[in-house]
Amino acid sequence: MNQPESHEIRAEALSNSQADNQLDHQLRLEISDLCEEVKRLQQANSDLKIVLETTIAHGDAVQKQLQAEVIERQKTEATLKSCLEIITRRKSDLEIILETTVEHGDTVEIELQEANQKLQHQIDERQKAEAKLRSVLEILSRDKADLEIMLQLTAAHGDVLQNQLERDVEEAKIIADIDGLTQIANRRKLNEYVMDEWGKMAREKLPISFMLCDVDYFKLYNDTYGHQAGDRCLIQVAEAISRVVKRPADLVARYGGEEFGVILPNTNSQGAIQVAEMVLAELQKIQIPHLSSTVQSYVTLSIGVSSTVPVNGASPESLIAVADRALYEAKKQGRNCLVFKSCNALTAFKINI
Repeated sequence: MNQPESHEIRAEALSNSQADNQLDHQLRLEISDLCEEVKRLQQANSDLKIVLETTIAHGDAVQKQLQAEVIERQKTEATLKSCLEIITRRKSDLEIILETTVEHGDTVEIELQEANQKLQHQIDERQKAEAKLRSVLEILSRDKADLEIMLQLTAAHGDVLQNQLERDVEEAKIIADIDGLTQIANRRKLNEYVMDEWGKMAREKLPISFMLCDVDYFKLYNDTYGHQAGDRCLIQVAEAISRVVKRPADLVARYGGEEFGVILPNTNSQGAIQVAEMVLAELQKIQIPHLSSTVQSYVTLSIGVSSTVPVNGASPESLIAVADRALYEAKKQGRNCLVFKSCNALTAFKINI
């Protein structure tokens, strides 16, 4: 403890001692006054007894009145004695407190300092919490103002915003269904579309066909011309197939890698084979150079074709699976050709261009 703090403690103890001495002096005066009052009461009681003796001749009524006054004064004297005892005990308690304060002044000071530190910490924490709360309220107020503005704009231009939102949703759907490279439908769109058309053809009892096309020796093409040229090649193949498959109900999609799928609703086997032949002829017509191919000096396709009339219990996966097996046969039989397989019978044959 430093010297100024020690002086403050001594000064505080001296002040407390002076206050206690003053209180003690006041208590002594009160006690002295009470003692004088007791003496006066005792003298008065003696006088009353004398009066009582001298007034016996005046009758029982006067005697009873005097006895009542004596009893009342005795009660008052008892009350004053009780008060004196209470004051004496209070004086004793104050003397004990004073002695304890003098003996343990340092401990009391430390406890007071700790209590002050805790109180200051609580005040600081509360101020921080209030500052954070004010900040949150300011943010909420700004957000509320922004929301009110947005609500007003929405109310004023609701139809325009709704139309824009619908256009954005449609554009998002289109983007989600389009292959980024070839700009034709992607595998996701093909799967959705074949399910829809399969159900429709099943209800109407009409045929549906599927073509699975694969670019022959495309890996060799990439190795020879580079991947950028390979991307351009896939774009040209997609455009060639799309020029042939023109009906609104038909769908050309990139099936994966160098494979393309074509869905032909309401198309029997003869019609599907004819479309496949036209696709092969279109590739022969544009003749994208492919000097690494062992089939031709230009890019060619192998095509697997399948066709069926959907029935209850069947799924479009069977149509695609049969076309995949037909594609495998086309590759096995020399490529640059189409192989047709029926889903309902063991019919299968190869057609070359």
